[in-house]
Amino acid sequence: MNDASGLATSPTGLAAALENSGAARRRPFAHCQVFGDLETARAPWMQIEAHGLASPYQAYEFADAWLQTTGRARNITPMIIVARDEADRVSAVLPLGRMRRGPLWTAEFLGGKDANFKMGLFRPGIEASAEAIVDLLRRAARMVTPRVDAFWLTNQPYSWQGAPNPLAGLPRRPSPSFGHKSALNKDFDTWLAAHYSKEAQKKLHKKARRLDEIGRLAPIVARDEASVRKILAAFQRQKEARMQAVGAPNAYERPDTARFFERAAMNNLGGGAPTIELRALMSGERIVATFGGLEQGGRFCGMFISYDTAPEIARCSPGQLLVIETIRDLTARGFSTFDLGVGGGRYKDENCEAEEPLFDTAIAVTAKGHGFWAVALSQRRIKRWIKRTPWAWTLADRLRRRALFLRRAAKAGNASGGSFDA
Repeated sequence: MNDASGLATSPTGLAAALENSGAARRRPFAHCQVFGDLETARAPWMQIEAHGLASPYQAYEFADAWLQTTGRARNITPMIIVARDEADRVSAVLPLGRMRRGPLWTAEFLGGKDANFKMGLFRPGIEASAEAIVDLLRRAARMVTPRVDAFWLTNQPYSWQGAPNPLAGLPRRPSPSFGHKSALNKDFDTWLAAHYSKEAQKKLHKKARRLDEIGRLAPIVARDEASVRKILAAFQRQKEARMQAVGAPNAYERPDTARFFERAAMNNLGGGAPTIELRALMSGERIVATFGGLEQGGRFCGMFISYDTAPEIARCSPGQLLVIETIRDLTARGFSTFDLGVGGGRYKDENCEAEEPLFDTAIAVTAKGHGFWAVALSQRRIKRWIKRTPWAWTLADRLRRRALFLRRAAKAGNASGGSFDA
C-alpha cells in the first residue's frame, strides 16, 4: 500500500519525466492530503472545479454555504481529500464530511439531502482503477482522528454529462430513487411538442389565462436581496401548507435549511451568478409558485419547488407552468440539459424524458465499518424495493402518515400543557 505521507512537490525535472513516461497516468493518486476545513482546500478545489468532472452540487460555494449552516447544525466535520498524481497535478478532490452514526464514524459526501447528485471532482480523462480508489480512501481514513470506520457514498451518477464517474468502478448497488433529466435544444417549441400533446398545451394555456385573470402572470428571477427573501418566504409558506394538507413531513422546516437557502441564494447575487438561482411565478403581486436550482456547464439542476395551495390557484398548476417557463428561458440561454432532481412525481415524468441512474457504494475501513456497510446497503435495497412495489409503498406511506399525525398531536398536547392518549 502506498505511503499516505508522500505530500512533497516533485522537482520540475522529475515531474516532466514522469509526465512523458506516463507514470502519472499509472498512479493518479500517488499523493494524498486531507483538509479539515474548506478554506485550506480552496485552491486545489477551485482549480479542478473550473474544468473537472462534477455536478453543481460539488461546487465550492455550494459546499461552503451548506457547511456553514446545515453542516454545522448537524455537527459535520469537513474531510476534504485532495489527490495528486506523481507529477503533483491535482487529479481528484473528494468533498466529504465526517459524522457520527451511533458508535461509528462515517465519511459521506457534503450536501446531505440537499444535494441531489453526489460525486467527487475529477480531472478530465482521469483513469483510476477500483483498487486505486479504495487505496486512496483507506489512506485518507488513517489521516484523521477519530478514524473513519466506513465511507458511505450514496446517490452517485454513473456518468455526468456523458463522462464516466470513476467511482462507478467500485462495488455498488442501485440507489432507491433515480434522477430525471431532459435534453434541451435551441428550439423551445420542439421541446414542448415532444413533452406535451396539443390538447395538453391547450389546457396549460387555459390555466395560464385563469391565473392571468386573477393577476397579471409573469415569471421572475431573484436579482436582489429583497426578492430572494420574498421568494424564500413564499416557498416556506407554500411547502408547509402543502405538507400539512397531504399529511407528510416537511423536509424544509429546519431553521438551518432556511439559512442555507438564503446564504446560497445571496452568494454572488450582485455578480449575476448566485449559487442557488431562485425563480417565481407571479400572479399580480402574489407569488403562486417558486423554484430553486443550480447551473453549471450548460446544465440546470432543479433543487426544490412549491406552489400556492389555495384551490383557485392550485387548480391552475402554477408549479408546472413555472417549470415550463424556466425551460423556455434556459433554452433561450443555450442550456443543453435540465433536471428535476431525484425521486418520483408525475410532473417529473412529464418534463423529463430520461432517467439519471444513481448508485450507492460503501467502503469499510474497520471491523465495525464492515457491519455498517452490510446494514446500510441492505436498508437502501429494501427502500428501493418498497418504492418500486406499489402495495408496499402504499402501506409504508400510510404508516408514515399515521406516525407523523401522532407526533404532531403529541407535540400540540405538550405545547398546550395537556396530554395525548394515542
